Amino acid sequence: MDGMMKKVIFVSAISGGILFWSIHLQADNFDCRNAETQTEINQCAYQDFQQKDEELSQIYQQYYVKLETKRQQQLQHAQSVWMTFRDLSCQYEADYYQGGSLAPMVYSSCLKDKTIEKTILPYIKTKVLFILKIGYSF
Repeated sequence: MDGMMKKVIFVSAISGGILFWSIHLQADNFDCRNAETQTEINQCAYQDFQQKDEELSQIYQQYYVKLETKRQQQLQHAQSVWMTFRDLSCQYEADYYQGGSLAPMVYSSCLKDKTIEKTILPYIKTKVLFILKIGYSF
């Protein structure tokens, strides 16, 4: 990876982190059922992401402890790379609204969606492969 690409990744990660951090500070102790303003909706989107991220983390930990050391290291690396991709990809989406009040919601919603995909897709693949293996027809 060349120096310019590293700088772009670094700046994107920093700006995404600042955006994420500012949402987090505002999101504490807020009831999303009463969200009316864009700031409140942004807070709720962040809370939704937090919930899904915690679910993924629990699944990850349950799976991680069952692996041998080498596989644990591989999983840690894969998860780290995926998180970097997720964060940068979502920052790219949110940057379309840079400077606007929608940017935090777009960022958090994207993080939530990608986290849900990461959580659900392996489960779906397993079920589909099982169905194909037993020869179930629709």
